[in-house]
Amino acid sequence: MRRVLKLLAMTMLALGIGVTPALAQNPHFIGAPTCSGKTVSGSTVTISCSGKVAGLGSQKVAVFLTAGQVDLQLICVNKGGNTAPGHPAFFQGVTGPTKTITPHNGQITFTATLSVTAPSSREVCPNGNWRVVITSASFDNVVLHVEQPPGTEVLHWDFPHIDP
Repeated sequence: MRRVLKLLAMTMLALGIGVTPALAQNPHFIGAPTCSGKTVSGSTVTISCSGKVAGLGSQKVAVFLTAGQVDLQLICVNKGGNTAPGHPAFFQGVTGPTKTITPHNGQITFTATLSVTAPSSREVCPNGNWRVVITSASFDNVVLHVEQPPGTEVLHWDFPHIDP
């Protein structure tokens, strides 16, 4: 009997050594991600979204924004300071740059951006000597994507309309 118990104990020990603990990953946002108002630099408009994700494990994470459509309202300004209405510009299927982040203790804090540049003055103004100025911009169907590993989406957050 003692020999059987000893053999059983050794078998259980051998099985226990070969077992690796399962790493539970449950990606989730900590609070709601937020998007800031637009910033305009020259003829480019940018929105920024930020947040925090936990439950990621240790593999690299890719974070980026997409927009179904971006609408720009423009005016044209000549060298004398006179203005003329510019043609509106519409962009579809816009994707922002991907940020690759290595989690720390299974968490990341991120800021993702999405930018659109207005068409040239030759395209929307009376002639190419005018300067294009963005007067308003709206972003429709903005989605924040979180992928781990990059290419495999584990989370997303929808922002239906951003009119900063």
